[in-house]
Amino acid sequence: MKTKIIKSKSTQETLMIGEKIASELKGDEIILLFGELGSGKTTLSQGLIKGLGYEGWPRSPSFVIVKEYEVKYKIQHMDFYRLDNLASLLGFGIEDYLNMNSVKIIEWPEISMELINKEYIKIYISKTKDNNSRTINISTAGNINFNIE
Repeated sequence: MKTKIIKSKSTQETLMIGEKIASELKGDEIILLFGELGSGKTTLSQGLIKGLGYEGWPRSPSFVIVKEYEVKYKIQHMDFYRLDNLASLLGFGIEDYLNMNSVKIIEWPEISMELINKEYIKIYISKTKDNNSRTINISTAGNINFNIE
């Protein structure tokens, strides 16, 4: 597993980091976003989606579970915050989404981990003690050729 740690001092920087990560994507990745409430998962997701060519403002899928975008690649932005067990994931067809040729961005992926058995990019975002900046820890599993500077 390769690891990269990036510091972000603002929402704008987090968006730009998401855009930079997007520039390295090949179109069939699973991106897992971990972090506490308010850490910046949705902001990073918005940067990823915008970096793949979406010109609008990507909204959080917290209440609809999945939002799809057709840009450079097909994107499924998922948010499992409101789901509480594996059965609820299976009920909305998570396995179909995971097998699609698309970029899958998953916020709060903890309950889905036993279904994610292939390569992925794991991003853990944490707030600093002063809550004014973020530490973004990016790692990969499998043979993903991913390099962000």
